[in-house]
Parts: sequence; C-alpha cells; structure tokens
Amino acid sequence: MRFESRQAISEFRLLGMGAGHLDAVVAIERDGFADPWRRKDFEDAIGRRNSYSLVYLNGSRVVAYAVGFLESNEYHLANLAVHPAFRRRGIGRRFLEAVLKGLPVRNVDVVTLEVRVSNLTAIGLYRKLGFRTVAIRQGYYKSPAEDALVLLKALHGRFTDWVNGPLAALR
Repeated sequence: MRFESRQAISEFRLLGMGAGHLDAVVAIERDGFADPWRRKDFEDAIGRRNSYSLVYLNGSRVVAYAVGFLESNEYHLANLAVHPAFRRRGIGRRFLEAVLKGLPVRNVDVVTLEVRVSNLTAIGLYRKLGFRTVAIRQGYYKSPAEDALVLLKALHGRFTDWVNGPLAALR
C-alpha cells in the first residue's frame, strides 16, 4: 500500500495508545530498531498508571508512536518511531510537536530521553525541537553495544534552570 498523496499525509489524528494499536506498533518497532521492544514491553508500558503513550494515525493506520511516562513535572520519552513509508517526510517532527504540545496541560515542565549516539537523524530532530544534551550514558544500549545521549527540553523556564538547578544538585 502506498502513502504518497499529499492529501493522505495531511489527515492525522493523535490518540492514546491502546491494545488495538499494538500489532502495528510492534511491526514498526521491529523494522526500526536493532534491539526492539517486545509486545509485552508495550503492554506493560501502556498499562502503567503514569503512561502517556500515543499513536499518530493516518486514517486508521498507525504511522508513528511514542511511549512515555509522567513523573511529577517530567515526561520521560522512552520510545518513539515512525513507519518506514512516512520517514524523512516531516511526519516525525509533526508528531513529536503534537506530543510536546499536549504536555503542559499535564503540568509537565521538562522532557527527557535517551538516544543512541549513532542515531544522527533522531538527534537532529530532537535538537531542532529544542532538546539539548545533558549527559552520556556509557554502554546504555546492549545490542549492539553503544552509548546514549541523554537529552532534555525545558517546556517552561530556561534550559539552564534545569541544568544548573535540579540536575546540578545530583552531583
């Protein structure tokens, strides 16, 4: 099935991820990651009380998903992927912007995530949206072994409010 028409890519909906989305989510996950989450990982994630996990639909087809968790005033984005037919077309950016737009309603002030140091496409997207590197987790990924960048985006205040304030206190 092709997804080339401009009309088709203009009709998107953001919904909470549910069990009915998992077949499509798992298929996208397997295509996009060397060490993919299992279906049970997604089931556990969306079943958590603090889950804020979403899908982006084009018609009824899942074209992107995000799995994340709300803790106090932080949203930790644990997993995000875009269907291969929609990559490099601005869909990931539109989707992530929509996810981020809904967070202040949930009293979120800061967003964090980890990303493979070799995933230059994702790093570029995150940086365009205002994420900044705050740390490197050595050996974070196991298959294949690789470090992760820890990125942070302040939704309220300045980046330095978070890096020099609460994060600095952890040292």
